Amino acid sequence: MFLRFFALLIFCVSCSPSSMAEFQLEGEGIAKTVLARLQEVESVSDLVREGPRLKKEFASLVKVMIEAKKYRAENPEEEAPVLVRLEVSEALKREFIRVYQLEGCAEVMEGLQRESLHRLDYHRMRSLLQKS
Repeated sequence: MFLRFFALLIFCVSCSPSSMAEFQLEGEGIAKTVLARLQEVESVSDLVREGPRLKKEFASLVKVMIEAKKYRAENPEEEAPVLVRLEVSEALKREFIRVYQLEGCAEVMEGLQRESLHRLDYHRMRSLLQKS
């Protein structure tokens, strides 16, 4: 579950974007916020404290991802520039790994991500069904 959500964070980068570049920049801003929140976590109690904020950011990221996918479907001619800064992605990956290794944090983190992942899966399945 961790790798799946992390991959989504990397590929998405978010108040009404009007280009793929803007979607990427908005997603990157969310990723930076998640990174800052994770850097505050040193124990499971810290993660529980940061949990509501992280859950909100995960939901925001999924919203941006869904909107970006819809935008892309409506604007297939627009090229999606690669603006993802590897430093942010790598730092976020390191923080996820660090937090997941803290005792009891993996279960809490998965719980925080669950709702957002279900929403993303629902949207993906709905899109697939609409195409067929």
